[in-house]
Amino acid sequence: MYHKTREEEVAFLKRLWQGVPTVCPKCGEAELVLLHKKAKKSNCDWKCPSCGEIYRTIGIMMDLPNE
Repeated sequence: MYHKTREEEVAFLKRLWQGVPTVCPKCGEAELVLLHKKAKKSNCDWKCPSCGEIYRTIGIMMDLPNE
């Protein structure tokens, strides 16, 4: 998890899926960009242009704790 609570992590995922500009939770330096921007394949994978961290939102969602 990139956040301290499940609720924060869910809010992070919702912001990404809604297209709201979101700063990288790892480095805090840059807004995340679509990983497949040129191919326009999906809006599920994001990347930080500053630190290079890749956020695969489906994987993050699957790893969320139940409570």
